[in-house]
Order: sequence, then C-alpha cells, then structure tokens
Amino acid sequence: MMTLLRRLYYLLNRRRFDEELANDLEFHREMSGREWHVPLGDTLRVREESRDAWGWTWIERCGQDLRYAARLLRTSPAFTLSALLMLAAGIGVNVAVFGFFSLIALQPLNVTEPDSLLRFHRRGVDQYAFSVPYQEAAFFREHARTLSAVIGVNRSSVFLEGERELQQSCFVTANFFSALGGGVQLGRVLHAERDEAPDAEPVVVLSDGFWRTHFGADRSIVGRSIRVNGQPATVVGVAAREFGGVGTGLNPPAFWAPIAQQPYFVKGSTLLTDWSVESPGVSLWGRLAPGQSAKAAEDELESLAAELRLQQPEAIWEGERLLSEPGGYAITMMAGTRRGTGAVVRRDPVYPVIGLVGTMTLLVLVVACGNLGSMLMARGVARQREISIRVAIGAGNGRLVRQLFTESLLLGLVGSAAGLALGATVLQGLLTATGSPAWMDATPGWRVATFALGMGFLSAILFGLTPALQIGRQRHRAHSARQILIGAQVAASCVLLIVAGLLARALNHATGSSPGFEYERVITMSPGLAENGYTAARARSYLEGMHERLRGISGVESVALALSPPLGRMTMTAVAQVDGRQVGFQMSHVSGEFFETMAIPVLRGRPLRTDERRVVVVSEALARQAWPGEDALGKSLELGDVFTVVGIVGHVRSLKFGETDTVQAYFPVEEHHWPSLTLLVKTADSPNALAGTVLTVARQVDPNLFPAVDLMSNAFRARLEGAEYSTLAVSSLGLLAQILACFGIIGVVSYSVSQRTREIGIRMALGAPPVRVLAVVLHHLTVPVSIGLAVGLLAAAGLSQVLRGRLYGLSHFDAGAYAGAIVLFLVTAVIAGAIPAQRALRVDPLQALRHE
Repeated sequence: MMTLLRRLYYLLNRRRFDEELANDLEFHREMSGREWHVPLGDTLRVREESRDAWGWTWIERCGQDLRYAARLLRTSPAFTLSALLMLAAGIGVNVAVFGFFSLIALQPLNVTEPDSLLRFHRRGVDQYAFSVPYQEAAFFREHARTLSAVIGVNRSSVFLEGERELQQSCFVTANFFSALGGGVQLGRVLHAERDEAPDAEPVVVLSDGFWRTHFGADRSIVGRSIRVNGQPATVVGVAAREFGGVGTGLNPPAFWAPIAQQPYFVKGSTLLTDWSVESPGVSLWGRLAPGQSAKAAEDELESLAAELRLQQPEAIWEGERLLSEPGGYAITMMAGTRRGTGAVVRRDPVYPVIGLVGTMTLLVLVVACGNLGSMLMARGVARQREISIRVAIGAGNGRLVRQLFTESLLLGLVGSAAGLALGATVLQGLLTATGSPAWMDATPGWRVATFALGMGFLSAILFGLTPALQIGRQRHRAHSARQILIGAQVAASCVLLIVAGLLARALNHATGSSPGFEYERVITMSPGLAENGYTAARARSYLEGMHERLRGISGVESVALALSPPLGRMTMTAVAQVDGRQVGFQMSHVSGEFFETMAIPVLRGRPLRTDERRVVVVSEALARQAWPGEDALGKSLELGDVFTVVGIVGHVRSLKFGETDTVQAYFPVEEHHWPSLTLLVKTADSPNALAGTVLTVARQVDPNLFPAVDLMSNAFRARLEGAEYSTLAVSSLGLLAQILACFGIIGVVSYSVSQRTREIGIRMALGAPPVRVLAVVLHHLTVPVSIGLAVGLLAAAGLSQVLRGRLYGLSHFDAGAYAGAIVLFLVTAVIAGAIPAQRALRVDPLQALRHE
C-alpha cells in the first residue's frame, strides 16, 4: 500500500522530481569530472532508469503513442475519413439496436423510484392471467402492508365525440398519478378523495400526444367539456409530455379517468363488481413500502388471496399466487392483459427478436472491421521504411505492436463517437417515423455511451490487432491474414443477403398466397357486450337480432360468430388426450356459419350446428397429428369432456404466419361465451361501403354500445407490418454490408495491382492476353471468397432455423433465396474487383520494367 501511495505521489509531482533528478545528475557529472576524473556515464539512461523505478512511465509513453497516432492520422486525411465512415456505419447500426433495447428493457420509465414498482399477475394451479378482478385489486389495496400503493389500470376503447375511430382510454385508480409521480403541464392530476367520491364530477386528464394531435395544443382546454361514449366529462388536466404512465403498452392512451367513474362512461359495465375471469379486470401494479422486498409482497398477497377465497370461492383460484416482476420498465407493459391455461406463461419474444437483429448488426461491424484490417495491412507495407528505422534503433516487436495498435485504438474510439451520434440519429428518426411516444427519447444515456465505447474498443481489436502483429513482426508479405479478413467479410455479407432474401420471399409469399380463409371481403364487429354488462341471455338476443338484420342487407352473403376469430387479438390454446397421448392445438368457439363465412372448406363430415354439445370440427393438420394414418371422423377428443369429431376442414394460417398448417379445433359456442363473441360479416363485393352500414345497424339496436368495426384485410396487413419492417431492416443491413465488402475488394485488388506492377509488365511484354492478366490479378481472391461463401451458407442455414416463425410456409432452405443472394454477391464482387483490375491492363510494359 505504501508503495502504491509513493508511486501516486511521484506521478502527481513527476515534473518536479524530474527537474530535481536532472540537477542532481548534472551536479554529480561535474563533481566526478572535477575531483575524481571519472566520467559519470550516460545521464539520459540513468534518468530513464530512475523514471522506471518510479513506476508510471507507461502513462507518459502511452501519451506519446497517442500524440504520434493523432499526427499520423492528420497527415492521411483520406484514409482517416474512409476508416471513420466505415466504423461509424458498423458501430452506428449496433448503437441504434442497443439504444432501442435500452429504452424498453434497461432504461426505467419516467416514474418516481422505478425500482420499487412491481407488476403482478395471477397464477393458479393450471391457469394464469395478467389481469385481476377489480374487487380483488381493491381488497389488496385496502389490506396490503408491504405495498405503499396499489394501482389498478383498465384499458378500454371508447368513442369520443368528433372522432371517427374508437380511442384507447385508461380508467385508473385515483392514486395513479400521485403513486407514479406523474405531473401535468396544465391543470391538475386525479385525486383519490376528490375524484373517487360517489358524487364526484366526471373528469379526465388528457395525454400530451392526444392533446396536441386532436386539440391543437389548445392551452384553454382545461375546464372544457368533452363527450366520452356520449357522456359529458370535464378536462381537468393535460399530463406532462414525458409521462406515459403504466399499464398502457408503449403508447399512452387518449386520456386517464377515475376507474370509479367507468360505469358512468360505459353503460351497463360490471367492471367494478364482476369477479369472473372473463371480466376485463385491471392490470395490477404496486409500489413496495420502505424496507420491503418483492418476495415479501408476493407472500403477503398470496395470504390475502387465500383469505379472500373464503369469501369468494368461485372467483379466487385454488392456490392462487400473485407473482411479481419489475414494473418500472417498458418491457413489463408489453405482456398486456393476456390470460390462458398451462403450467408455463409464455412471454412476448422480445429478447429473441432483439438478439436476432443484434446478430445481424454485428455482422455489419465484422464486414467494416475486415475492410479496415485489410487497409491497415496495406498501409503497413507503405510504412516499411519507418518500421525498419524503428527496428534499427532498437525498437522491439512489443514496442512496434503497441504503437500500431494504439493507432487502431484511437481510430476505434473516434469511430465509436461518430457511431454513437449516427446511431442516436437513426434511432430517433425511426421512433419519429413510427409515431412512438414522447417519453421514448433516443438521446444516448450512459448505458448507450458505454456500449458505443465498448464497440469501439472491440472494433479496434477486430481490425487492428492482427495487422499490428503482422506488421510488427515484419510479415507484411504474408497473405494469410489478409485472406482471412476477406473471407470474414464475404461470410458476413453472405449471411445478411441470404436472410434478407428469405424474408423478402416470405413476405412476397404471404401477400401473394391465401392464408386458408377469406379475409378480403370480411367485416369484423366487436360489440363489447361483456364490458357493457350484458348477460349471456341478453347478449344472445342482441347478436341473433344483429344476425337477422345484417342478413337482410343487400350485399351481405353470410354472417357468423366466433370467440377468437382469425387475425384477432385473443388466442386460445389447449392440450387434449388422444389415445393416451397429449396433443396441443389452438381452439375457437364458432357458430355453424363460420366455415361458410370464412370460406374454410369442409373436407369431410359436416360443419357445426347451433346448440350442439360435445362435438368438434378439426383442421386437417390436427387430424394428421392426432390420428396418423386413420380417419379422424367419429374419433374422440378428451378435453375435460369427451368431444366427437364430426368434421374435418382445411388448414388455416390464422395465428402465426410462420406456420404452414395451424393445428386448430373448432367447438360450438357455449352459453357463457355469448357476451364475448365477435360478428363476422362476409360481403359479395368490397366491404368498404358496408362497414359504415354495419356500424349504423349496431347503433340502432343499442345506442349505448360503441362497437369496434373493422375490415379483416386491415388486420391482415397489420399482421404483416412486423414482417415488412424486419425485411426492410435486414435488407438495409445486407445492402450496407454488400457495399462495405465491395469497397474492401476494391482496396485489396488495388493493392495487389500496385504490388505486382513489375510482374504484370513482364507478363504483358511476353504477350500475355488481357484475360490472363486479369485472372492473375484476381486469382488470389478465389480461395478467401470461396471459403467465405461456404461459411456464410452454413451460418445462414443455421440462422434461418430461428426465422421459421417469420417465413410463412416458406422453407428455411429456400433455393431461390440462397441462389439469389450468392449470384448477387458474386456479380457485385466481380464488378468491384474488375474496376481496379482494369489498371493492370493499362500498365506500360517498359515503365513497369523500370518500376521498383
């Protein structure tokens, strides 16, 4: 410890110590010559040895290396600019991807003490739900002691006067803003005592985005009345621009209103009293009390749930637990309010998607670093005289490697700064183009800056270490390192081009082929009967009346009902027993007209009939899987009850475009399903003209309802948006990698021509034809390009396995995508190599023979 302190003291006072050392040595030199007539020796060497003893000379040497590297880069502006552009492109795309990941998974939401915020979901013995009944949340709010605040959020679609489409709203417990620390830029927030009172005035707080887009940022909006589902409400505030709340997904709602007033806005709603799992319920959030842990909160809520089960045995599940996850991050809100059965809760595949995109962007960086490595090796040959002089005056291999790598490290650090700026700009542009909320700010934080710095250091190792070792050992004539770099570029570019080709062909296949059901002429209408308190009998009366009215409209071919229609937001899965085996499938409850309306062919047997029980219609894929080699008609499917197969229909791709066959089972509508059913209306021609008619008929039947009417073709296009964005992103990365690889090939061929000028001149003087000269120049590219293509093909084949869920029935070994990518790369590579190779054909043999 004392040695460290002493060295630190020397470091802080090194100039003074150096001056004192110089004076002492000069004094001893004079005294030794005057009195003892003995020369003191090399005083400079003694000073160097003394500095080494102080232990910090490496800092001074690093500073010298950095200053020399900076001067060298300034004297080569063309090389420096090219290198920085390559690094900025390679690092920038990685920074953009990591920046988005940081926004949703690492950067806390703009709420007070985000680390103490938790989101809870229900877990039973064999079922789960990301929402809880409001009364259960209210019970926890009253009795929980490990939580300083309990927040309930119900997201609903409402109709605002003057708006053509339904708007998303959030009904929240009145402590929502105070518990989260959310402020307002105008007016006030919601108050528990004031806005949850039985005689409280109906109020709303507008989100910043809705206020700006729909009210033109009118600052006089506070105090004005708006009509929500036909009911007047007073605007009491406009939320702060950076506040997005929780429980809303990534996009803030149009407004927040007290959940106690939800029945006022949604006539007939039983949200506040319904205990059933079919109720929309609320997403449950809580803030830990000081000194409490998430485990303590889970244990307490489990105990409270057991206590509540004694009062509500039908509503609270046996062995119910409330599991928590960090609630102060955007990724937590992406789970929505899903519910289902099974032992495993499957989360949205955000991490795999980010990982896949991150792998793609890393390949771009590999290509950029390969280019720079080749450029540095060629540049090292040009510095042969300088390196020879350094060796002659005593510089060792370690000293040379350190100096050369310092130059690469300086390039990497400057490139990381350029990449950070470029990545933040690209990410902000993408967020703006996709209409992301204001709180998703792409301004780099410390995490993104650290990542960019790390990528710069990694890049310096990738492109600088090998050339530094080769040049430092004066092995600049060896081609193996350069060929490895070329092969790495080719392999990375090949992977990106093949993946882009697969996604492009899959997208074209998805848009050009039928998903197995009719969607272009179908209108969907979700009346929201359950949210408006309809009983099963009343819902059945409403839907049967709508059925009769719609069938009487000119242009309507058929009308059907479905609990989870194709391309809908709700999916249901189940596992049934078939001859002692477990078979998983997707299920839906539909009316008898469903197959006619959706144009799903009945291959064998018959469709369902109204009010049937214990029968099922299965898809052809399920029939093959459950009863291979047998006729599925008349077979039994055990799912609680025993269901008899009465029909086999064609397969559909209704839930995931990555599946060729959807394993599907269709069951009759049961009594408790009626309030949650969706109407499907197939038209004879284009459905655009009839969509308004369907809405008008629905409003005539019950003016208190505000149904969501949409074209199924819109849902189809929405499903393809993710594939479109993925294809565009990967294609852009592939194009960028291709351009970088071509520049690398141009540089390598140019260097080869310059180094073989004398040989080329001799060959031409001896009568070699131009084709032979070109073959000689390009010959050394054959091996690395071939190996790079082979490695790229293998890597793309492995990576395409991950893409199965996005290939929409297309094989991940699609020959067209692979062949197209290879041909495209080879053509561009030949063109890139031929451009500088033309110099070889213009070489004058006489001048080449004099060339040194």
